[in-house]
Amino acid sequence: MSTWSFSTLVANDRRILLEASPPFVELAKSVARTMRPHCTHVDSCDEAAGFKRIVCCISIDRDLFDLFFNSQNGYRGSYFQSPQEGLLANSQLLDLLAPRLVSFETHQDMLPRMIERSLRAPSAKCWLAEEGKGFCPACAGEWVAPQDDAPEILNGRWEKGTEINLRYGRKAPVQNQLRVIGAFVNETGDEYVVPRKRTRAQQIHDHGWS
Repeated sequence: MSTWSFSTLVANDRRILLEASPPFVELAKSVARTMRPHCTHVDSCDEAAGFKRIVCCISIDRDLFDLFFNSQNGYRGSYFQSPQEGLLANSQLLDLLAPRLVSFETHQDMLPRMIERSLRAPSAKCWLAEEGKGFCPACAGEWVAPQDDAPEILNGRWEKGTEINLRYGRKAPVQNQLRVIGAFVNETGDEYVVPRKRTRAQQIHDHGWS
């Protein structure tokens, strides 16, 4: 795997912690064990009738968020290694999060078995909570687009180029909120993936962002 380091924009104490990150499976277990769910919402698909997904907002401690989202062993670091490793890490994470999120809230228009299918389907995912993409005040989101493109993550790939996703991917944001986004599923368990997200794993591998 290519070298993964950080620029001087990342404080030295952060860098020390990030470079000593535990393996991804340990990070995922920590997220599942310590997460604080805020809300869950049913989101209908605009592109395919009868398909809906569950969207959940959770909080974790900032230090754990930093390791999970920004370290070489973290979520994006897994996709950096390869799209396949990223998908494996994503599946491991969702399997750990699903049981608690399924039982957190009930929804008349989405039964628990459908919520579980949404969370465990291949296109279910996790990401930081972006501002403006929430459903209620509890999940309004924290991340906003950076105002510069100076790299914070240095891995020989994401700091090169001017594409907008590279400008985002080379950053190492720290916040508390994560958004767990289930797959669009219907009552019979079929899954629908919107076209722009069918190459998500490759997008994160290439750019650090999707």
